[in-house]
Amino acid sequence: MHHERVDPPRKAPGEGARQQGGGSGQGALVLGSLGVVFGDIGTSPIYALREAALTSHSMAEAVVMGVLSMILWAVLVVVVLKYACFVMRADNEGEGGIVALTALVRAGFAHAGRSAPRLLLLAGLVGAAMFYGDSMITPAISVLSAVEGLKEINPALGGAVLPVSLGILVALSLFQARGTAVVGRTFGPVMALWFLSLGAVGVYHIVLYPAILAAASPLWALRLALAQPALAFGVLAAVILALTGAEALYADIGHFGTRAIRIAFFCVVLPAIVAGYFGQAATILSDPAGANQPFFRSVPHWALIPAVGIAMLATIIASQAVISGAFSMTSQAIELGFLPRMRTIETSRTRRGQIYVPAVNAALLVAVVFLVLFFRTSQRLTSAYGLAVALTMTTTSLQMLSVCREVWGWSRLATTLTCVPLLVADGMLLAANLPKIPMGGWFPVSVGALLFVTMSTWNRGRELEARHAAQGESLAVFLRGLWEADLPPPRVPGTAVYPGNVPGMTPAALKSNVRHNHVLHETVIVFSNVSESAPQADERSRIEARDLGEGCWEIVAHHGFVERPNLPRLLDSLQGRLGKWRFDPEKTTFYLPRDEVLRQHARQDVSRWRARLFSFMSFHSTSSAEYYGLAPEHVVELGVQLAL
Repeated sequence: MHHERVDPPRKAPGEGARQQGGGSGQGALVLGSLGVVFGDIGTSPIYALREAALTSHSMAEAVVMGVLSMILWAVLVVVVLKYACFVMRADNEGEGGIVALTALVRAGFAHAGRSAPRLLLLAGLVGAAMFYGDSMITPAISVLSAVEGLKEINPALGGAVLPVSLGILVALSLFQARGTAVVGRTFGPVMALWFLSLGAVGVYHIVLYPAILAAASPLWALRLALAQPALAFGVLAAVILALTGAEALYADIGHFGTRAIRIAFFCVVLPAIVAGYFGQAATILSDPAGANQPFFRSVPHWALIPAVGIAMLATIIASQAVISGAFSMTSQAIELGFLPRMRTIETSRTRRGQIYVPAVNAALLVAVVFLVLFFRTSQRLTSAYGLAVALTMTTTSLQMLSVCREVWGWSRLATTLTCVPLLVADGMLLAANLPKIPMGGWFPVSVGALLFVTMSTWNRGRELEARHAAQGESLAVFLRGLWEADLPPPRVPGTAVYPGNVPGMTPAALKSNVRHNHVLHETVIVFSNVSESAPQADERSRIEARDLGEGCWEIVAHHGFVERPNLPRLLDSLQGRLGKWRFDPEKTTFYLPRDEVLRQHARQDVSRWRARLFSFMSFHSTSSAEYYGLAPEHVVELGVQLAL
C-alpha cells in the first residue's frame, strides 16, 4: 500500500495580498477599510448621544458633561484598548471574527492534546448567534436614524420616513445578489467624506464652546456616577450604542490587514467620531431643545439637506457591510460544522470572501422589515440594539481568556489582570441593557436563542454522524473482503468517486452501490474532506493520496474554514499522481450519500426534539453536489439511513 503527499502548486509570494488588496498599496487598503470596517461605528454618532441625553432626562451641564465623558471613555476602553490593541492580536492566521476566534480556541486546546471545553464552544455559538441579531438590527436602526433627518428639513416629511426607509432596505437586499465588487470602490471615498464632515462640524462647535473639552477628564463621569448612580447606570444602556461596530475591527482583518485598519481608525475614524460627540454635546448645552436630534441640530441650516443625504449613504454602506459580514460568517460556520450547507454564490472572481447566501439574505430582509414596521422609530429600536452588542462583546472577552492561556501561553496572573477588567466593563454594559428586554431587548434574545439552538443542534448532530462513521467498517477491511470473495465484483470502465466523512472508513455510498449493483469501477477514489480550525490549510499537507491497490485510491483533502472545496478542481490537480489515471469528467461518476436521519427513541445521544430538528435541517440543506461544485449529470445520489 503506497502513501504519498500531493502538494498543489503554491501561490507566489504576496499573491493573497494582491487578491485582497487588488494590487493597491497600503493607502488603498486604508481607504477601503473606511468603507467596509467603520460604517457601523462611524454612523453611531447619529443616534448614540441623543439616546444617552434623553435617557438622563436632564440637560444640566454636569449631566451632559458626565454623559459625554462616559461615552468618550467607553470608546477609549472598549474600542481602543480592548479591540484595537488587544483582540486584534488574536488573528487566526490573518482571519478574525467570533467564528474564527472560536476556531482559534479549539485549535489551541488541540495543540495541547486536549479537547476544548464544550462551554467555550457554546459561548462562541452564542456570540455568533448574537452577531446575526446585530446584522438584523443594524440596517434597520441605521437607515431609520438617517432618514429621520427628513423631519428636520421639513416636519411635513415625517410621514415619508417609514416608506423611504423600507424602500432603501428592500433595494439594499435586492442588490446583494450582484455582490459588492461593483460599488466597493466607492465605499471608501464616501465614508471618508462622511468622517471629514462629521469631524468638521464637531470642531466647529468645539471652537464655539471650548469649555466642552473639559469632559475629556474621566472625573466628570465619576462625579455623575457618584452623585446619581441610578441615572449613570441607566445611561450605560445608551452609551453602548457608541460602541456598535467595534467587533468589525476584528472581524475584517482578513480583508484589509491589522495595520491598515489601525491606521484608518487612529488617524481618521477616532478623531472624527470624538469630535462629533463633543460637538453634539456643545450643541445641547447651547440649545437644550436640540437634544432630540443633536446630530442634525449641530449641522448648519444651509448644510442640512446635504448632511441628510450623506448620512443616508453612510448608513446604507454600514448596512451593506454588516450584511456582507453575515454572509462571510455563515460560510465559515458551515465549514466548521456549526450550520448546515446552504447555497453560496461567489460574487467576485478576484476577491476572496465576497459571497452571497440567498437564504441568509432573505431571512435578514424579513427581519429588518419586521423591525422597521414594529418599532417604527430609531429611538425605540435602541432598546433592542444595545443588548445584542453587549452579548457579542461579552462572549468575545470570554473567548480571549482561553486565547491568552491556551494559544499565547500567558500566566494566570497576566490573563486575569488583562481579561477580568474587560469582562467587568462588558458585564456592566450587559447588566445596564437587561432591563430593556421588555422594551425591545427581547428581539435579539429570542433570535439569538433560536439560532443558538439551531447551531448547537447541528454541531452535535454532525459529531454523532462522525462518531457513527468512525464505528463502521474500515476501508482496508472492506476492500480486502471484496478481493477475497469467491465472486469479486466485476470491474466496469470509468472512475467512481465516493466522498466520505471519516478518513480510513468506508463511505456508506460505496457499500450501498456494491450491495445493489454488484459492480466496481476500474478506478475507485474514496475522498475525505477534512475542515481545519485554520482559515487556510497548509499547502505542504493539503492533499494526501493513498494507493489501496487494484485501482483504488483514498484522497484526504484538507481545507480551511474560509475555503470552499471544489472536487473537480481537486481531481484535476492530481493528474499524473495516481499512476496512469487521468481525470476525465465525462468518464467520472460521483456517488453521493443522501442522509435520512432516523429518530430512534432507545438511544440517548440526543433528545427527541433535537433529533427532529437535525433531521429537518439535514433534509433541507444544500445537496453535496452543489457544495462540491459538481455538475448534476455526473452525480448519483444513494439514500443512506443514519440513526441518532
